[in-house]
Amino acid sequence: MTRADVYVGLVLAAGFGAGLWEASTFQYGTEFAPGPGFAPVWLSAIGIVLSLLIALNAFKATRRPEHSTDVASDALDKSGLHRVGAALAGLAAMLAIAPWLGLVPSIFGFLLFLTLYVQRLSVVTGIVASAATVLFVYVVFVRLLDVPISSGPLGF
Repeated sequence: MTRADVYVGLVLAAGFGAGLWEASTFQYGTEFAPGPGFAPVWLSAIGIVLSLLIALNAFKATRRPEHSTDVASDALDKSGLHRVGAALAGLAAMLAIAPWLGLVPSIFGFLLFLTLYVQRLSVVTGIVASAATVLFVYVVFVRLLDVPISSGPLGF
């Protein structure tokens, strides 16, 4: 971990703190059920704790004697940057083709791209993980919750 992780953790904690402040204006609960403020309050509180843990662990790591302050160790990993860029490009492509091809096949193609190219998983693992994810999303959102999605020439 680097000094940048300390700053990122603190900035995230501040953002979650602002979210907690805003969420405290919502009704926390009713007599028999959680209100609209329940989830934001808890998610913000958990986010603050996790962000501060990230900052604390990074701060401790920078204080260890074996911690290197070498500029090369803080340099951006080019292959990691390439993979992030590829994932963003794949997401943009999925959003562009979803209206014509349909959401389900577009998500399946995007997940295949992520698992096979970006994450470099095996072909079997990539296909199974992508298909299982798409099936889960389709069943939960389309069949159980009746969320309308764009359908393509295949009918889904």
